[in-house]
Amino acid sequence: MVSLVNWNDEIRYEVPHGQFKTPTQVSEVQAAVRQAYEQGQRLTVVGAMHSTTECTVGTGTVISMKNFARVLEVDKERLTVTVEGGVTLHQLCGHLKELDLQPPVVLEWGNFQIGAISGTHANDTSMKRSAQFSSYVLGVKLVTPSGEIMEISESQNAEYLPAIRSHFGMLGVVYEVTVRIFKTQPLHVSFQVGQIDTFMDNFAAELQALKADNDQVFGMLFANTGELLWQCRKFLDPAIPRPSSPTAWLDSIESKNISLFGGLFLPLVKAVTALRPSAEVAGLINNAMVSLPLKIIRHSRYIIDPCDRGVMYAADDPNFEFYDWVFPEGKWCDMIRAFLQLSDRFRRQHDFILPLPALVYFIKQDRESLLSRSRSANMMAIDPEYPDPKEPKWKEFRLAFNEVAVRHGGIPHINKTRDGAISHFAQTEDQESIRQFLAIRQQLDPKGLFLNDYFKTMFANYL
Repeated sequence: MVSLVNWNDEIRYEVPHGQFKTPTQVSEVQAAVRQAYEQGQRLTVVGAMHSTTECTVGTGTVISMKNFARVLEVDKERLTVTVEGGVTLHQLCGHLKELDLQPPVVLEWGNFQIGAISGTHANDTSMKRSAQFSSYVLGVKLVTPSGEIMEISESQNAEYLPAIRSHFGMLGVVYEVTVRIFKTQPLHVSFQVGQIDTFMDNFAAELQALKADNDQVFGMLFANTGELLWQCRKFLDPAIPRPSSPTAWLDSIESKNISLFGGLFLPLVKAVTALRPSAEVAGLINNAMVSLPLKIIRHSRYIIDPCDRGVMYAADDPNFEFYDWVFPEGKWCDMIRAFLQLSDRFRRQHDFILPLPALVYFIKQDRESLLSRSRSANMMAIDPEYPDPKEPKWKEFRLAFNEVAVRHGGIPHINKTRDGAISHFAQTEDQESIRQFLAIRQQLDPKGLFLNDYFKTMFANYL
């Protein structure tokens, strides 16, 4: 048996050796798909298994695309790159960096495989352009559920392009992807520290200032102290000399993924959490740990090549969990107040605190993919984290958070929101878009080969 384990070691399942396929050429993919088609067997494609939901769990044949790992073509005039589906984001960044180019979206998780993120909710944060990687997909080649090869692009089968940008492994085996790219622009990074109450009291003006001054903004909200850290990123013209900075040494530190958060704060939080102190004691310790890094980091300024952000993680590095929901900008403040009230209630009634910050990021309205979480509006995330995914009180908090999030117009992340996505995504997402996606899915896969139990449950009311 082959054991498959997800990113944070919370999802495990086994596949018989004969049913786990690692093809090296398209004909082998076709053979595996045709065999499953003829035998009426389910088929699942896995990438880096970064997902913290069971969306990649298969019950029949499982195909890994890790051997499809070649960068096939870079068109510097049209600014496109074509890669095989198993190419990692880290690999793509390294290849493009040598050509003074960069991917359209560079997430910090370099393990991501391009075939997977070509059709999921994988996103960074952005104030000026789409934050979702799949929105920049110009075309794919896939093995359909009947074993045939199909090209979907702006010129061929274009009616399927919005669906393929949301494929989530449900439309076939994506083995080749063409993506829009950009000329390299260095990213200037600075920080702002404030209080969440102050930000919400002047929300419209504060938000407009962030949008006017920055290309990307990434936030950390510390629920126990009310402190709010903004990492502000601005693209620079590479022709203009870089300004000198007394903290330029942080450039090389971030490119090696050594940061105040990942290298200092997170390990300390994990150590404290493992001691299982009371919420009161943990809160005091946590507040002390938050205070010093925020005092240091607010003065930091540095410049980084965006390609250096796609860092490879060792299999045993991550040991915490995200819980990612996004909300329309107009409802975000009310949801933040509800989130803080929920956090305080769990501290008082359950002796439970969130020692890690909730992440805040921005997704511009984006209708390029059918299951986009920002089809109807600009969205802002509230993404709580916890250092011990197995903690029972963390599960209680997640379930309570789900109910509050739905009431405030939230939409969960299919790959990252355990419990929430499977129960709530279909009722919170645009209903007509879901129907369009499932109609195309049914057309391409009438036998349901690529529809695993997770998605059958998620879309049960539509199937």
